[in-house]
Amino acid sequence: MNKYIHAGFVSALLLGASFQFSGCVAIVAGGAAAGGTAYALGDLTVAVDASSEQLEQAIRNGARDLGLQFINGSGDQTAGKYLFRNASDQKITVSYRTKSPVYYEMSIRVGTFGDEAIASSLSQSIQKYL
Repeated sequence: MNKYIHAGFVSALLLGASFQFSGCVAIVAGGAAAGGTAYALGDLTVAVDASSEQLEQAIRNGARDLGLQFINGSGDQTAGKYLFRNASDQKITVSYRTKSPVYYEMSIRVGTFGDEAIASSLSQSIQKYL
């Protein structure tokens, strides 16, 4: 009987942990969906209310303002991906995809592990053109 109590306790702990972690993910995803900004796992995600043409132009202009070198990229009405390099030769990827008829989700990743300060700076530079 003792092993059943132990198994039940472990199950309850695991179930509680799964709710704890799933709640964090929901909060981060909900923040982006509500028109906000979220930084998780090296990616800065921003909800953007603009057309794909406006967003593509803003990405290029915002990157230019920060002195980023355009490597390659393209996009359409559903998704796009642009690659830049900064003065430290870090790869910076800006991508977007449609989330609804009303807005796009833009994601910025700096290097392999991310850099929130650089990503935020680029996001602000992009948003001033929207």
